[in-house]
Amino acid sequence: MGEPGGCHQFRHADSVIAALAEQPGSCLYPHLVRALAPLDLAYLHLAHGGDEELLRTLRELWPTTLLLNRAGTDIATRAKDIDSGIADVITVGSMALANPDLVERVRAGAPLNTPDPATFYGGGAAGYTDYPTYAA
Repeated sequence: MGEPGGCHQFRHADSVIAALAEQPGSCLYPHLVRALAPLDLAYLHLAHGGDEELLRTLRELWPTTLLLNRAGTDIATRAKDIDSGIADVITVGSMALANPDLVERVRAGAPLNTPDPATFYGGGAAGYTDYPTYAA
């Protein structure tokens, strides 16, 4: 199937399926993005896995809106991705859950509430209505 650590070419669909887990993302994902690009999709949503070079490559290949999720990073770090052109939209996920007033907090430079994952999607009010709002 090719050299270890290199990109592989496959002749049969079953070979592709069997090798997906073995192929490095730096080879697989550019091929997937190249295949998706002509479909004229509204956006591509990427979860950053730490490989900055791969992220830059995917950005170069993707022709429309790119949403980027850098889970665990602060707003300033995420905003740099927009400023640099790596992303068109950044995700805020758990920051929004823990800070119903996220926009006001960011504008004011106020500290953010710490998310409590134990309360996410639990079906009760805890975690949805009891995070404190920012008081200027």
